[in-house]
Amino acid sequence: MLASTVNGTRPRGPARREALLDAVLRVVAEAGVDAVTHRRVAEVAGLPLASTTYWFDSKEHLLTAALQRAADRDIERLRAVLGETPEHEPDPLGLAVGAILGPGAESSQASRGWLLATYALVLEAARRPALREVTMGWTNAYLEALPPLLAAAGSQHPRSDAELLLAAADGLLVDQLASDDAADLAPRLRRLAEALVRA
Repeated sequence: MLASTVNGTRPRGPARREALLDAVLRVVAEAGVDAVTHRRVAEVAGLPLASTTYWFDSKEHLLTAALQRAADRDIERLRAVLGETPEHEPDPLGLAVGAILGPGAESSQASRGWLLATYALVLEAARRPALREVTMGWTNAYLEALPPLLAAAGSQHPRSDAELLLAAADGLLVDQLASDDAADLAPRLRRLAEALVRA
């Protein structure tokens, strides 16, 4: 069955657009950014080529919208994980580490593909300003959500500590993807978080 079908029917309207963006992420994960074309995305989504050209006028548009979809989903997950009152969390560092690692904490193929695609697109942001805007918004969502947790854990510099934790997590996740290592990254990031809040 085609990945984009539900009960044997093809998605329509906005659901069709979302299926195409999911297909962009699959193409990037499997073959890289250069492999993204309207035709390839339509094939992977199991939809007519006209669907991609209707919703997206260029490759840049496809890439930007796919990264925005990934960012929106992750930000929604982040907010759900953190809840409404993180300052009352009994283990604020544990919650912060879990929130940062998110899908990277899972070892499933789907999680690996999602990480490969999003990191490839984030790296592509160095060449494409539209992608850069999405990555900055995505990072800012974390930098708004994490400092209250770090402050609750005793950090004297919660914003800069959040920046360091995010950068460390990105480095650890990229290294894990490149080496195909399945080690749990949470203990290492937790040690760094503990060192930062004690500093």
